[in-house]
Amino acid sequence: MSLQCAHCYKHFSIAKVTESRGKGLSVEVQCPHCAAWLGHNKTLALIKISGFYGGVIAALAAYFVDDVAHITTPLMILAVIVVGLSHIMDHLKMVEAPEDDASINNQ
Repeated sequence: MSLQCAHCYKHFSIAKVTESRGKGLSVEVQCPHCAAWLGHNKTLALIKISGFYGGVIAALAAYFVDDVAHITTPLMILAVIVVGLSHIMDHLKMVEAPEDDASINNQ
């Protein structure tokens, strides 16, 4: 999987990431090219996870419970839309600029 840095716009592989900090949804990685710290939007990640599990629960309910297809089918469609849109919108954002840029901007 390839990531794109929000600071230098260069692509890099997850395997090339050597520095990271945080855990779970708060994990941040350091770009191997420019040393900027990058992270994902936590709100979009929560929306994506909620949509996925909401769709799974609706699918299981439709399979095991009789006469709920009129409710679960729109819920599954909505879950697919929510997961798709939040996945498209969720990209790396710059959390902390590299130290070199900070010294240039202060002059």
